[in-house]
Amino acid sequence: MKQTFLLFFFSICMFSQNKTELFNSNRLGEAREITISLPASYENNPTKKYPILVLLDGNYLFDPFYGALRYGAYWDDLPETIIIGINQKNSRSNDCQYDDTEGLPTAKGAAFFEFIGGELVPYIEKKYRTAPFRIIAGHDTTAGFLNFFLYKENPSLLLNFRKKL
Repeated sequence: MKQTFLLFFFSICMFSQNKTELFNSNRLGEAREITISLPASYENNPTKKYPILVLLDGNYLFDPFYGALRYGAYWDDLPETIIIGINQKNSRSNDCQYDDTEGLPTAKGAAFFEFIGGELVPYIEKKYRTAPFRIIAGHDTTAGFLNFFLYKENPSLLLNFRKKL
């Protein structure tokens, strides 16, 4: 019985720095669930800045990435990282819409693109101590969507460009 209790207690402490919140997005016109994980040293090291990982498909990729990054940071193989998981359980295909001819995000895909670069990342950078290093990851369809960030220095340029047309 004591072993079960200790294991349960340890798992509660280990995951205590993850929090889920609703993020109200003007660009999406809805609230989106995000999960935020702060590094283990965040509270004890008030001058340190951390890179950001924006994780698409956060509803199922969060735990594997969290575990891998924590393990890598423990051995000093990877930097401690702030992880922002975006829940896309019911919006994944809409979030990744793009035009086949132009090759750019369209409709809800463009809004999701703008949500990440124009709302979510600035919110995280304002609220937490972040280093000027950002990573974005996804799986399958969302991994393909990540390519759009390679072509834009400032993601809000896409929305401004479309308004001018």
